[in-house]
Amino acid sequence: MTVFALFLGEKAERYIELRQSLGYSFSKQAGTLRAFVRYVERAQLDAPATRTMALDFVLSFGGAANSRATRHGVLSRFYEYLAVYDAQTETLERRVFPRSRPIPPPRILSESELASLIDACARISPDIPLRGARWRR
Repeated sequence: MTVFALFLGEKAERYIELRQSLGYSFSKQAGTLRAFVRYVERAQLDAPATRTMALDFVLSFGGAANSRATRHGVLSRFYEYLAVYDAQTETLERRVFPRSRPIPPPRILSESELASLIDACARISPDIPLRGARWRR
């Protein structure tokens, strides 16, 4: 294992611990970071962490555009953290990989839609009346 891979692995684990201590589940993201460390180790890559390194890793996976965008986003935030410890770490540009399904904008319900939703909550589980009452609150 290269010195850089050891450094990267240690920083990735500290970053995962930090995110989890802040209340994030972070299990899928942790898997992405650990896979990135394995990728760097197998390829025998050396410091610093570069854009090319991240892009090659993201593109090494198949899958939908959303998966690539998600992996790149995880690495982007990790690179920001890593730059604190290694000033030569390159920053990753946001939105390099477009999403195939854009996130819909939030929608504010009208009063009648909200009333309909609350009434539907009351009917959510006829066998367990308290469940519906809880959702109505």
